[in-house]
Amino acid sequence: MEVLERLFNVALVVATLRTTAPILLVALGGSFTTKAGIFNIGLEGQMLVGAFFAVIGTIFTGSPWIGVLCGVAAALVLAFVFALLVVTFKANEVVVGLALNILAGGMTVSLLKAIFGTRGSIFGHGLVGLPVLRLPNARDLGWFGQMISGYTPLVYVAFILVPVLILFYNRSRLGLYIRVVGEKPEAAEALGISIARIRYVSSLLCGLLAGLAGAHLSLGYTTMFTENMSSGRGFMAVAILIFSNGDPLKILLGCLLFGFSDALSLRLQTFGISSYLVLAVPYLVALIALFALSYRARPRIIQETLASMGRALSVKPNAATDAEKAVTRG
Repeated sequence: MEVLERLFNVALVVATLRTTAPILLVALGGSFTTKAGIFNIGLEGQMLVGAFFAVIGTIFTGSPWIGVLCGVAAALVLAFVFALLVVTFKANEVVVGLALNILAGGMTVSLLKAIFGTRGSIFGHGLVGLPVLRLPNARDLGWFGQMISGYTPLVYVAFILVPVLILFYNRSRLGLYIRVVGEKPEAAEALGISIARIRYVSSLLCGLLAGLAGAHLSLGYTTMFTENMSSGRGFMAVAILIFSNGDPLKILLGCLLFGFSDALSLRLQTFGISSYLVLAVPYLVALIALFALSYRARPRIIQETLASMGRALSVKPNAATDAEKAVTRG
């Protein structure tokens, strides 16, 4: 009982919200491209360059906010390249996304070596993290005050964006255009909507939030940069986008699940459990979630398969009869 109290408490909830924020930001960014009909697997790379250039901008200017702008700018450049190749040149979106992920990983390692003469990680050098916001009178609210106060600004931005994007997709003209382009591109063309322009805008909005996610990772969640520090969070976001179909509320629930598993894995390390097993917890949760999704969709797939078999069988007798008639006539 005492072990459970040490494991499941307010501190775990706070850690869950902290670990959820970067995944939530990048997944909400991916909702733009998902809604626009683009499967964007390059979220990992956009997040990684955002984290790296946020650190570079902060070190050279001394301001974490300028660092955030640098991280967002770098992610936007990668997002523009993705849109250029996929939308304009009609390249395969999965191949382009994987290539940009590899490019981001190699580029950050090379620049880390070229600028600082080291590999692995960079900290110090005047690096300043994002400020922590303390809400007034939060201490008077007890455990609830602990849950809502003491985070960096981008954590609040991540959760506030959920209702904002719900309204955006359902009430704004651009949001409706994005949905039409993704769901009914023929209708979009009939209405005179430029599919290429909407997909460019969606890709850039995705890069904006992916850059914020990376900046939060290196300046808010930690105050350093390490090689491949996105650690698969971009791929987790892709997994969440697959079963949520870009719906912000479902994205929030999926990200909270992954954030909880990540926070739980960090706390399990204090109980002497092998670090290899602990680090596998978030990915195990991802596999279970995807398996549950595919299992739930299995009846529909079986029904579609049986229906297609039925259509095929219903055609065969007619085809056989026609063949017999042809032979008889011959």
